[in-house]
Amino acid sequence: MKPSNSSLFSFRLPQSGALTLDRLKGLSDGIVSIVLTILIFGIEVPKGHNFATDGLWSFVMKFEYQMTVYAVSFVLIAGYWVQHNVMFHYFRNASRGLTWLNLLFMLLLTLLPFMTQVIGTYRDEPRVMVLYGIVNIACGCSLGFMWWAANRLMPVVWPRIDPAVSRSMFRRIMLGPVITVVAIGVAFFHVRLSHFVLMSTPFLQLSHRRVDSHWMEVQDEDSTAAE
Repeated sequence: MKPSNSSLFSFRLPQSGALTLDRLKGLSDGIVSIVLTILIFGIEVPKGHNFATDGLWSFVMKFEYQMTVYAVSFVLIAGYWVQHNVMFHYFRNASRGLTWLNLLFMLLLTLLPFMTQVIGTYRDEPRVMVLYGIVNIACGCSLGFMWWAANRLMPVVWPRIDPAVSRSMFRRIMLGPVITVVAIGVAFFHVRLSHFVLMSTPFLQLSHRRVDSHWMEVQDEDSTAAE
């Protein structure tokens, strides 16, 4: 019998052949830890400073801007990791589709250290903030699409998840790209203020009771399965 078009393009895998999440989570955590670490290498130590005549404060001010953009990127990447961690908490298994979507997200995430160095070099330039914003929007959209696809196209999400929880999770993820668009607009009036707009994204996601409401149920189910 000739396979249907839907089966040809489906991401679905038989449950008996489902892939485990261990290696995918390990690779993701490793990439995120490296990305967070190399951010600091974008800060150059000022040379030729005379502490006796110029003092300590003037020395700090020479790399203050680079420290600010470092903090912005660190907070954003850490926020992505938190969201990624919560998503994987609801995944029961992996699939080829999930693996490639996760790799796409990681690809975009690894661009942020480079873009951080760019905005640290071209200070107070709003057009550079547009480039940084585009990469950040792409990160958020790819993470949101991965969650949407995991719920709609791939049988990898905990089957008893409340649809309202799934929708709420998607909205929270897509809040990041929306805030980034606002930050890009603010950059054309005040670049440094746009940095703080971006930094607000993870703090708006510190508490998410609706998504967290299922965590204990998932843990209980995992404990029962392990027994």
